[in-house]
Amino acid sequence: MRRLAVVAASSLALALLVDAPAAQAAAPPGLVVHYSDATASPSGAVTAQLLDGTAPSSTEVGADAYGEVTSFAFDAPIDGTVGLRVTGDSAFADDLRYVQAEGGSAEVWLVDGDPRVYGAPIEIDPAKLRVQDRRAYLPVSALAELVDLRYQYGKNGYRFDGSPTGSLDILTLYRGRDYFEIAVDTNRIGSNVTGNMLNAYTELVFDDVEGFRDGGEYYLSLGAIERTLQLGTLVHPNGTYLLEPQRVAHDRLVEAAPASVGFDEAKLAELDAFVQRQVDAGGPAVAVSVTKDGRLVKDDAWGFAEKYSTSTGPDGETVPAALLPESEWTPATSDTIFDLASNSKMYATNYAIQRLVGEGRLDLDRTLQSFPGWEDFTDANSEYTGKWTVGGPGGIPAVYTGKETVTIRDILHHVGGMIPDPEYPNLTSAGGLWYQNDDPDQRAGIIDAISRTPLRYTPRTVFAYSDVDYMILGLLVEQITGQRLDVYLEQEFYGPLGLADTGFRPLEAGVDPARIAATELNGNTRDGNVTFGVQGDGTPVPMRHETLRGEVHDEKAFYSMGGVAGHAGLFSTAGDMAVLTQLMLNGGVYDGREYFPTDVADAFVQPFAVSPSGLGASTIGLGWRLHSQNAAAYYYFNWGPSRSTYGHQGWTGTLTVIDPLHQMTITILTNMRHSPVVSPPNGFAGAEYDVSDLAPVSAMVYRALVGDEPDFTAERTVAAVDPVTVDHGTSEAEALAALPATVVVRDEDGADHELPVAWSLAGYDGARAGDYAATGELQRPAWLVAADGAELLTAQATVTVRAAEGPGTGGPGTGGPGTGQPGTGQPGTGGPGTGQGGGSSSGDLAETGIPAGLWAGLGALVLALGALLAGLGIRRRRAMR
Repeated sequence: MRRLAVVAASSLALALLVDAPAAQAAAPPGLVVHYSDATASPSGAVTAQLLDGTAPSSTEVGADAYGEVTSFAFDAPIDGTVGLRVTGDSAFADDLRYVQAEGGSAEVWLVDGDPRVYGAPIEIDPAKLRVQDRRAYLPVSALAELVDLRYQYGKNGYRFDGSPTGSLDILTLYRGRDYFEIAVDTNRIGSNVTGNMLNAYTELVFDDVEGFRDGGEYYLSLGAIERTLQLGTLVHPNGTYLLEPQRVAHDRLVEAAPASVGFDEAKLAELDAFVQRQVDAGGPAVAVSVTKDGRLVKDDAWGFAEKYSTSTGPDGETVPAALLPESEWTPATSDTIFDLASNSKMYATNYAIQRLVGEGRLDLDRTLQSFPGWEDFTDANSEYTGKWTVGGPGGIPAVYTGKETVTIRDILHHVGGMIPDPEYPNLTSAGGLWYQNDDPDQRAGIIDAISRTPLRYTPRTVFAYSDVDYMILGLLVEQITGQRLDVYLEQEFYGPLGLADTGFRPLEAGVDPARIAATELNGNTRDGNVTFGVQGDGTPVPMRHETLRGEVHDEKAFYSMGGVAGHAGLFSTAGDMAVLTQLMLNGGVYDGREYFPTDVADAFVQPFAVSPSGLGASTIGLGWRLHSQNAAAYYYFNWGPSRSTYGHQGWTGTLTVIDPLHQMTITILTNMRHSPVVSPPNGFAGAEYDVSDLAPVSAMVYRALVGDEPDFTAERTVAAVDPVTVDHGTSEAEALAALPATVVVRDEDGADHELPVAWSLAGYDGARAGDYAATGELQRPAWLVAADGAELLTAQATVTVRAAEGPGTGGPGTGGPGTGQPGTGQPGTGGPGTGQGGGSSSGDLAETGIPAGLWAGLGALVLALGALLAGLGIRRRRAMR
């Protein structure tokens, strides 16, 4: 945080000549950026550009009551994305931020050292603010008058933080999709609490909140308002303000210290310790990346990429996996590549679909059956076989029809009625639908198998999360683009994004297996508990038995689609995933390129429900998994994320969390399937650790977000001021001008601040030699206050008037009687002051030709301006939590 308030005479014109209302009267010509920092004359040196790098045709810089105002005009109306960079920002000078223009223009408000972008400041009535312990508090009733917030008081309807039902007075806040419950007498808060949260990891549910109850009102600190509601707050000489965030995209991720964007690093260390304890107890490898406000603040890994392995026997047979000697375990690092499982659906297939929709190449309301190659996706072509017979073990109770009506939108919503997992590689399960093929360039066979697969439900009646849906979508991308899915994604996404460790089939791409986290110990056999059946000639259906490392674990992706599939098969690191998650948070923009339009990205995360009455409980968008608004919600988004969160989970132990409200993304990658099966067929030992539940990891990331430091800083000392000596006869104005214009104040945190000061001299008489006490009134910024119980500090100095000199002392000459030379600074030695350098101290100043009276007047003016401009310093809160 910058708290240096410096008064400069050069700010005179800027401070006095700008009329704030007039500066805001005209409509934004293209982009208008308002910027405040902690100086008397904010200078953000803001630049602007369009997404393609086009510079503005004109730039005008002015000021208003908020700070600096920079207006940019472009040759053509802004259409969509426009970028800005505050090169004078104390913390984010290199951050290129994009905002969305509406109607050809955009107007934003910025605060120095804060990476967010805001709408117009909302002034808080100072009469409603309470200040205590260096913090400002606002009653919730006043808060509700200023922003979109509802609230109500009542009793706890469940066991809240260990207290019995009905025993606590509870204040509930509602804002957007989120709700917050505060026990007003204990100052404890629960955010978006669900039944899941009350049944597991309860120690991660409730937290402290900075507030207090006073009679019938509950007051929240500005820091608590930031942390809870994600509003900005600003202590400014012209008032105290709330700031509503606007959408912002950060051009590139930059590594930064967690504290720079509001994390308590000690609390993040608690997350590290938790994961390490899990690993030490035998848990899986874990990699975590966290981005916030355009900063990569965490990219760490724990545990081991491989601990078990099969071996080859003397006759070439595969020997079942065993725990390796500890010396042979492969440590996981931030460079370890993981099998993403179903996260492939989002960061491969969905990204491709979103791009094609944005390009106008794919109509989501077109039926699948209408696409070339899918003509046989019909009811008449359905084959009820294997476990998928009517009344059979697959769970098809009757013949359902409507395949010809299934649209791409239905498939993305998982309401196309498809069987979630037709088990195509397993002959016993799939029967006549059985299909294996290891060539990803041969797609006709799998399209035929899918087209013959019967419906499990009537289309558009039941949400059923389905792998086959994304097998279809991945194949459709290939047909539309004319390229294999992995080739298209490398060309259009991973290559341009610089993601060298993201892609399909890493072994074929030459990746060292030692860099890849292993998954199942004995192929896809679940430690010998699963087979794919026997072929007609008596030979077993092909199936892997060796420890899987670098080959996609998912059976359909590997055996039926050659490792390249729309539902599984993508591998990546946590660091690469930070970029991919940020791309979606950015609305499709990254590094000066649009990968898909922002409106398309927004459309894909809108909740959907089969029945409109169920919309509030929906956890599905167009492919993306969403946090619901009013139900138990998507399990993995409990314990911290806002209800605007979206992302996905993967069966191998992966989770992505994208939270637009907090401007944060979290990626958690594990290899929890790299462990023995303890409860056949799918109960892996690695899944029994808390860390493998994934949600506790993200919960601890959220708990590490903290409220800001106090709104007000208390002063401690004023630095000593050197004494000043003036000549006999010096006027009071001249003596005041000889004192320093600024002094240094140290606050209780040990930080120094240079502040302007207005001096006064008690009983001064320049005609009488001696010492005079000077008292300086500090021109404080709004956030600097007196220490508790103390008076405001003042600066102190001594002004000494020299004794009068005898006749003939002359001026500053150096020669004989009356012949001293000017400008040497040495007193004359001769007669009665007749040399060139002679004369009394009340004459013109040497060399300047400016009368001393004028100097005194200018000095007084500068001091007056100092007092005026000092108030322009602001106290900003850091990036919102």
